[in-house]
Formats: sequence, C-alpha cells, structure tokens
Amino acid sequence: MDLEAAANIGEALSGLAIMFTLLFGLRQVLEVNRNRRFEISQTIANSLENPLVQRGFANLGRIQPGMTLQEFGEMPREDKDAINAVIVLMANHAVMTFNRNLSFDIVASFYRGYLPLIGAGLRHVMHLVENAYIHHEGSAVSEENGLGTNHWVFWLLDRMGETSNPAEYKPHLNQTEWRP
Repeated sequence: MDLEAAANIGEALSGLAIMFTLLFGLRQVLEVNRNRRFEISQTIANSLENPLVQRGFANLGRIQPGMTLQEFGEMPREDKDAINAVIVLMANHAVMTFNRNLSFDIVASFYRGYLPLIGAGLRHVMHLVENAYIHHEGSAVSEENGLGTNHWVFWLLDRMGETSNPAEYKPHLNQTEWRP
C-alpha cells in the first residue's frame, strides 16, 4: 500500500469517526429532550395532585356565573385559598409556557380535561376579584394594568380554547388502537 492510499483510508476513517460522533451527539440531544419532556410532565402532574389544587377545582366547579362578590367573600377561607392556589398554579404554568419553558401541548393535555368543570367558574371568579381590586382605593390595580396573575390564566385559557385535540377527548373510546 502506498502512502497516498493509506492517507485516503485514514481520511475516510476520520470522516466516519466524525459522522459517528455527530450521530451519537444527535442521539444524546434527542434523549435529553425526551427526558426533559418527561420531567416537565411529571412536575405538572405532581402540582395538579396537590390536595389544595384539587379542592380548588371542586370549588370552581360549583361556582355559578351569577355569583356576586359578596357571595364569593362569604365562602370559607379554605375554599378561597384553594381557588387562589389554582389561579397561581395556572398563572405559573402560563408564564412558563409563554416563555417556552413548558410545552404548550403538555400543559394543555393536563388542563383540557378540567376545563369543562372549572373554566366558567374560574373566569367568573377572576373577573370578580379583579373588579374588586380595581374599585378598591388602596389598590394599584387599574383597568389598564389589570391583575397580572389573572391575565396569564386568561391567556392560557384562551390559547387552549383556540386549539383542540380531538384525540384527547374520551381516549378510552377514541384511542383504542394505541399500543404501548
């Protein structure tokens, strides 16, 4: 074997080594992304399992559109705290989704099942509370700036309302072909 053939073989082998290194790196990136999605999903699931959040969901499901601020104020402190926990949690998830720290698809998949139960009550309570702050003299909340936490929840609710995934509705009926 002459020197030129050996150099060509060496160059080809180094090219293959680079190619395998790139493929391994790509595989590592894909694995990191898969693990990140799992961790995000687990974090959201754990936060929704919180008994205070679950109590908030139950309370929001009972709120009627005609509820007044006075009626809301007469609710037990624990119930109002539970509703607030849902609002804060959803606002946090909305901000993280907006900044692309959380996947919208994952967040929406977790919340869409709750929306028929809590959506109307949640919106109504947030409007009641925001209006109370706007009309309170000592508050810095105004019509222009609103109550920021609530508006992140409105943003998330609106985005979920704009998008739907029929595959997520009644998966026990619509996903019978799915296999592990």
